Amino acid sequence: MRIAQVTLNGYFNYGNILQKFALHYMLKKFTDATEVLWVSAANLFSEVGGKPTVQCVKFEDRRDWEKKFFPREAARQAKFKDFENLHIKTRFNLPYFEDIADEYDFFIVGSDQVWNPNYGKIFLPFVPSEKKIAYAASFGVNAIPDDKADMFKRGVSGFNYISVREENAVQLVKDLSRKPALWVLDPVLLLTKDDWLAVAQKPTWFKEKYRRGYVLTYHLSKYPPPTVKTLADKLDLPVINLMDAENYNYFTVGPAEFVWLFLNASLVFTNSFHGAAFSILFKHPFVVNGLRSQNDPRLESFLKLFGLEDRMQTLADPMKIDFARRDEVLPIERLKAFHFLTEALLSGGDAK
Repeated sequence: MRIAQVTLNGYFNYGNILQKFALHYMLKKFTDATEVLWVSAANLFSEVGGKPTVQCVKFEDRRDWEKKFFPREAARQAKFKDFENLHIKTRFNLPYFEDIADEYDFFIVGSDQVWNPNYGKIFLPFVPSEKKIAYAASFGVNAIPDDKADMFKRGVSGFNYISVREENAVQLVKDLSRKPALWVLDPVLLLTKDDWLAVAQKPTWFKEKYRRGYVLTYHLSKYPPPTVKTLADKLDLPVINLMDAENYNYFTVGPAEFVWLFLNASLVFTNSFHGAAFSILFKHPFVVNGLRSQNDPRLESFLKLFGLEDRMQTLADPMKIDFARRDEVLPIERLKAFHFLTEALLSGGDAK
């Protein structure tokens, strides 16, 4: 059995590359003949190299940002490339999908926002339906825009087995395709703490002042609120602010170092889905804050699953957290996800 894994590709987002690694890790339990296809969001052309992608821009003038911080952005993305080369078997320089559809038994699309109408839309129109499986596909929105509805109806209907990453996406799939979809875990949660320890790497700059604990912040598209420093001062802990382009050490953290920092954090502040996911996985106190996280169906259903909806509110004591439901739910959800993959891959292409 030969499996092609297809997701959003790039060297700019920690959650993206770590979910890609995690699903790749799980699929290799079924067959070593598993590889990630490096493709554009249009599912037509290969996409390799090019200028590093700027994800977090603090300055109004993007050119000022690039002039000052481009070298460290390039250094950070070099670590992403090293991580992928070490841990993820990737096929570059792809021809059209219609030319390789016969080379694989299954094409698995996911996870991440592969069905986000703004930039995802990975439907693989040239691949036969019986070969297409969606694992934890995310729309990232509550509704599909009217002008994209027909495209999504055709695209989603073309999948034989469908699982999604958000609760609301189950209904979206039904409305679009009249097909059932299973709500499953993001791939990063399928791996155990020991699995992640095996790939984690301590940053070389991690010194004595951090060893008694630290507050970790991971915010996309905006910097963390001033209340983070106020709380850190109260706890007498230093702050490690990932995505802070002013700090070379923090900004150039690679994926393996990212995992290590989450493994050892005392408290996490984030507006990222995967920031919350790793906090829950490693059972560290965390707070989801920032405008980006408000009304986010990905975070809302995810936190609800583990009974941690309160982490999106202002908390009197953010260090106090109850992981009892997490301990109860996580093993069950892992089993459900593995059962889905087993049934889909061993079905011979025949969905129920």
